[in-house]
Amino acid sequence: GKIFGISFHALPQSLVPEYGYIPSFLVDTCEYLEEHVHTEGLFRKSGSLVRLKALKSKLDQGENCLSAALPCDVAGLLKQFFRELPEPIFPPHLQEGLFKAQQLENDKKTATVLLSCLMADRTIAALRYFFNFLRTVSLRSSENRMDSSNLAVIFAPNLLHSNENEKMSASTEKK
Repeated sequence: GKIFGISFHALPQSLVPEYGYIPSFLVDTCEYLEEHVHTEGLFRKSGSLVRLKALKSKLDQGENCLSAALPCDVAGLLKQFFRELPEPIFPPHLQEGLFKAQQLENDKKTATVLLSCLMADRTIAALRYFFNFLRTVSLRSSENRMDSSNLAVIFAPNLLHSNENEKMSASTEKK
């Protein structure tokens, strides 16, 4: 039941109504974090590396240990999950196109939807689920201080990472 560092499509899945099959780990962590959505600095404050490591190995052994964990640790785990996917969730060959689409004046939405048609259905389902979760977090930004631009800054490097583990270039980060 390994979760970290394995192919996105090899992950155990859960059926989520209105979304389809979503990696169970994503569902479990997002549902847990929704219960702690008021936590100030969620995703920004980093959890303890020691606790993260312990959580990770328990999860990889199939233990259900999230409910006893701290919100900042689970948030850190979620970021790490995306960062450690062998292939970033946004396919590298589409990233440049997606950046360009965001710079369009009128057809931004159409262009983005068309590009997303080139992604696997499971990937789209997971992204829809995850972005809906991030929207829930941002709607509580008066409490958690995590508005959409804060969330974007934090998640972009994890969702758009390159396999070479190189740091994101400044221009990419800006996009």
